[in-house]
Amino acid sequence: MQAQTPSLSDQAFFRPADACRYLGIGRTKLHLLSETAPDFPRKVRLSARCVGWRRQELDEWLAKKAGVTA
Repeated sequence: MQAQTPSLSDQAFFRPADACRYLGIGRTKLHLLSETAPDFPRKVRLSARCVGWRRQELDEWLAKKAGVTA
């Protein structure tokens, strides 16, 4: 029996590739946003070479960009 990988909507935490797919941007843009945009969610460092973003924070950022209040 093969384990299913969760869809993006099921994940609570996104590594960079998943965050890019979720936001519809490339890795360069993701890096630029995370380093220069003050309102972009802060990345979470899991180890020396592993970072990611919380989906809830990305959702809030997207809603703010769209002008939607939660």
